[in-house]
Amino acid sequence: MSVVLFLVAFTIGLDEFLLGPLLMPIGADLGVRPERVALFVAAYNLPLALLAPAVLVFGLASLATAVAPSFPLGIAARLLTGVAAAGMLPVAFALASESGDSAAQISRVQAGLTLGIILGPLNGALMDHLGHWRLAFVALALLAALLALPLRRAGGKVPGPVAEVPGGGNGLWSALPGLLGMGLGLGGAIGIFALLGERFRDLFMLDTLGISVIYAGFGAMTILGNLLMPVLARRAGPLAVAGACLLAVLAGILLLFGLEAAPIGPAALALASWAIFGGAAAPALQAALAGAGGANRGLMLALGASFLNAGTAASSALASELHLLAPHWVASQAAALIAPAALVLLWAARRGPVARAG
Repeated sequence: MSVVLFLVAFTIGLDEFLLGPLLMPIGADLGVRPERVALFVAAYNLPLALLAPAVLVFGLASLATAVAPSFPLGIAARLLTGVAAAGMLPVAFALASESGDSAAQISRVQAGLTLGIILGPLNGALMDHLGHWRLAFVALALLAALLALPLRRAGGKVPGPVAEVPGGGNGLWSALPGLLGMGLGLGGAIGIFALLGERFRDLFMLDTLGISVIYAGFGAMTILGNLLMPVLARRAGPLAVAGACLLAVLAGILLLFGLEAAPIGPAALALASWAIFGGAAAPALQAALAGAGGANRGLMLALGASFLNAGTAASSALASELHLLAPHWVASQAAALIAPAALVLLWAARRGPVARAG
């Protein structure tokens, strides 16, 4: 079952982040500015915040994206893909949270998602290099078809009521800081992430293959953050870890998008800060929500996923418009969304004892 959960997260990550190096070729093919293609991210994440259907629809919707003859139909196909993917990650994280060492299991599922993040942009760039960007979505549809059988066999094993987490389970009010962290903090950062490739293209004149390498490096550093989270959470608690890490993520975004020109050294440092600390913040927030949910942790994690994807959809749509004006407007957006979420998490961590998941 753990392999299936890893593959679920991997498939979502592979799809969700393959667009990074493809904004320009998709825009050129469908007749829109590259920044507009970031709306593919918003279209995907909006239904993720609301619905939860099956992996076969996910594969069919990926094929629909591959054959979309126009930008509006491409947006519609991404909406359908988001509808199909909606329930996959919350179920994976909820099942991981039921294990004896839930923080470690959650970080492993997160690592599967991150591996998809690494290979997604590489898949997109490779397929574009081999023939066409549409092949990336064909490959994704084939992977979904292969995953359908083990998911069907495991379909009955959905998370139900579990034992209370000692010190946790105080309901929606205790989960509110984590939910805000998911929506404003993590969702705010992920929404901007789609524009990372275009920012590096503007700063250093990189081609599509070069941008895919940037995304792959980002993903590798994010895995490091995923694996560091259990150690950090045992020392400080997941809320404090998430709050501090989101501030470090914000610092990286401000440096990359706030300066008119960023030398390669500071840009690489900003990228590392964003990746490593973002990699720790994501599973820390999942662990915090699992602890706050108690017997209803599955429901709380699903709610967290809804907040995350709603925040990602709104942030990516706004960032795509602001980037057309100037990159520093994207930096302002990051400060307005991420800073309040991080401060709320740190305040909640100091206010009382934090349930340490696992």
